[in-house]
Amino acid sequence: MQSAENSPHTDTDFPLAHRPWVKNYRPESNRDVALPETSLSHLMAEAVRTVPQKIALEFFGATTTYGELGDQILRVAEGLRKAGIQHGDRVALVLPNCPQHIVAFYAILRLGAVVVEHNPLYTSAELRHMFEDHGAKAAIVWDKIADNITSLPADIRPKNIYAVNMIEEMPFTMRTALKLPIGSLKASREKLEGTARGTTPWRQFMKNSPLAADHHRPTAHDLALLQYTSGTTGLPKGV
Repeated sequence: MQSAENSPHTDTDFPLAHRPWVKNYRPESNRDVALPETSLSHLMAEAVRTVPQKIALEFFGATTTYGELGDQILRVAEGLRKAGIQHGDRVALVLPNCPQHIVAFYAILRLGAVVVEHNPLYTSAELRHMFEDHGAKAAIVWDKIADNITSLPADIRPKNIYAVNMIEEMPFTMRTALKLPIGSLKASREKLEGTARGTTPWRQFMKNSPLAADHHRPTAHDLALLQYTSGTTGLPKGV
């Protein structure tokens, strides 16, 4: 006979399996929600269709509605499609939190491609193993650290590298202030942007027409995201 200490655990052995939070629900609240088998891309498209005027993003006071977000997603998706990105291809994102990050994330998913997230503070040496591993065909990067990607060896460097300028998504007054020849503002500007040689500016995406509505859509079972571990005990691993 197995002792309790050595017996195999079941899901009900863990406190959260009993959903203790349910006791705080109102009597009329639904305890169980049937989740549809669908994709993140579809959920975003539904939000764009049903609440286009609602605010989706706010960035330093600048807002983007779901309608505007949906339009940008489809333009970036079309740009990536024209660059040869297809279903199942990896596209690397090396970005801080900014509106372009969200647009890029959903644009990649719309094509059925795979998002590969990276810490934008990693050095080129730290990124090298990951790019060798996932073989991304394109990368969308923060212009401040673009050199960390463009300096990768040619055999692992993505063919297409797009550079994001965070300042472009800030409110007009903030963008204007950052252009003033004042020491503190100049220092702030230098922290936020850089010279991204050998890249295509993000704004070029917006010149595309939106992706065709009948373009193949991803399914709930398609791979959506490849995220690397921190590599505390060894090389980072994509999961």
